[in-house]
Amino acid sequence: MIIELSKPITVAGSPVSELGLREPTVDDVIELGYPFLVMQGDNGTAIQLQPKIVMKYVSRLAAVPPSSLKTISLGDLSKLQEAVMGFFGDEAETSQS
Repeated sequence: MIIELSKPITVAGSPVSELGLREPTVDDVIELGYPFLVMQGDNGTAIQLQPKIVMKYVSRLAAVPPSSLKTISLGDLSKLQEAVMGFFGDEAETSQS
């Protein structure tokens, strides 16, 4: 999956304007955990995003050092969070049951 960045970031001294995310593996999940928490409350079930874990996934799936990701724009952060969560769509829905 390719994510176009609105503002290039610098990776190994070169500007990068898109990130290619590979699909996570079971090993990725074992090592990083899920990028969300499922919370039960009086108002039902809610999913809480875990931004630090999401960014660990982005770094790992795009093979980009975490230091390079610290300069992404907030809009790009939102796109990347959505992309990572998209990989976990079925798991998030199953966890709500």
